[in-house]
Amino acid sequence: MTGPFQLEPIGIIRTPYINKYDAPRQPRVDARVDEAYVELYPHRNYEQALRDVDGCDRIWLITYFDRAAGWKPLILTPRDRTKRGLFATRSPHRPNPIGLTCVELVSVKGLKVVVKGTDLLDRTPVLDIKPYLAYADAFPHSQVQWVEQLNQRPTYQVVWSDKGLALPVDVREHAERVLSADPFPHPYRRIEQRPDGDYTIAIREYRVSFRVTEDTVTIL
Repeated sequence: MTGPFQLEPIGIIRTPYINKYDAPRQPRVDARVDEAYVELYPHRNYEQALRDVDGCDRIWLITYFDRAAGWKPLILTPRDRTKRGLFATRSPHRPNPIGLTCVELVSVKGLKVVVKGTDLLDRTPVLDIKPYLAYADAFPHSQVQWVEQLNQRPTYQVVWSDKGLALPVDVREHAERVLSADPFPHPYRRIEQRPDGDYTIAIREYRVSFRVTEDTVTIL
């Protein structure tokens, strides 16, 4: 089949992540492993389709990135400064914006599948659920060369001033995640260098000033 075809969601996932800002960069990359749940649509006999799913430790969620607009063959990832081929990345902006996420299964309650460890935005359409089979799906020694090179970069220690500690907890946590990995300007990060050589990162309505000295980021 070479022409277009239609897929119908089986439900949606409900997560704490309303905006892209809220979601983890990748599941399991940072300390946030929040609960979420797949809400399957009623009156479609999905109750029977869920039989035995509660015996799975992990499941795959196949989803549709309904808020990803357009795509390009070469993209810049949030941690990189070199454009990579789209198919060598996990970018949601794809010719067919389909997502594949492995999550931990917590419980199955009727048409509600409770999971942990996702980076999906709230109300993302779910196309399918499949069991994760460790003997078939796990290849722990496989590598993506450009990702391995990025992982070898040093991390930065973030030191907070008294004024910095007055910021809301979620703003501090976001700043620490971003700045500890890479505190310098990037098209995907709202970081600017000031004329005096220090930097400012914009997080929602907040503007956080900081200074980079070797491997230390000091919040001013």
